[in-house]
Amino acid sequence: MNIPGRTARHDARGRIAGSAAWSYGRLTALVISSIAIPTGLLAQQLKPETQRDFDCYVQAAETRMNAQKPFVRADSDGDLVARLANGERVETILANGKNPHKLAGGQLYDWIGTVFIPNVKLERLIRMLQDYDHRQRYFRETVSASKLLCQTGGHFGYTMTLMEPAVIDLESEVTWYKIDEHRWRCNSYSVNTHEPGKDHGYLRRLYSYWRFSEVQKGIYVEAETITLSDEFGSMARTIGSLMGINPEKSLKHSLASMRDSVMESGVTIPSLPVGLPACPAPYRIGACPSATGH
Repeated sequence: MNIPGRTARHDARGRIAGSAAWSYGRLTALVISSIAIPTGLLAQQLKPETQRDFDCYVQAAETRMNAQKPFVRADSDGDLVARLANGERVETILANGKNPHKLAGGQLYDWIGTVFIPNVKLERLIRMLQDYDHRQRYFRETVSASKLLCQTGGHFGYTMTLMEPAVIDLESEVTWYKIDEHRWRCNSYSVNTHEPGKDHGYLRRLYSYWRFSEVQKGIYVEAETITLSDEFGSMARTIGSLMGINPEKSLKHSLASMRDSVMESGVTIPSLPVGLPACPAPYRIGACPSATGH
């Protein structure tokens, strides 16, 4: 999910003139632990060939996801249901063959994760996940700060600071879709990333796709994450994995934290704030050039 100027949208995020004036189209909202938003930070620009390969991969992946039946794997996989039954297990699988996928100037990881959350209503989980001002409460292992920037219906813009695979400031857009009373999905796209200090190239893009299916005894959550990093050799990947730089591990942490937080008793989920700026049109991925276009 190509609109004219999408690359410029990555690159031309300008400055924030102060807390009283905010222009989403020029935003580079990079959150630090105090929730301050620094100025003068530009979005990271991919090499054209890396951007092309990434967009082509994502386009094919979204086509596959949109054609997916059943809605979540647990709808037809009895063995998976049995393994997840007590809500204590998070299961991951390769989404599209062995990781990492080699791109021109980068490497891509594509994982699917599933968790079952017992004795929780879908309405509560959706309210928690749309509380973008407090993601550090709900995802303690992976997020240290977050801030909601805009909202238009089910379309949100927000920033957060990740603690995995490194301290990385991320600006994302997410759009929610209600399928019916018992099923939701959402797509989240990073539109800006920044690693404070030395840039190691651990994370250039993070796209995630979420499905939520409520059944009598709880909720099945299925997520697919597509992450892009710079190109690393096998030794660097091994060392990075030992240090915690591992997209599969991060996905497992996110699903486990989601489960534990929404099940935690006594947790009050605030209402969405009022008076937020409207978001622009939802983000769209770039078009994949045809083979004849090269």
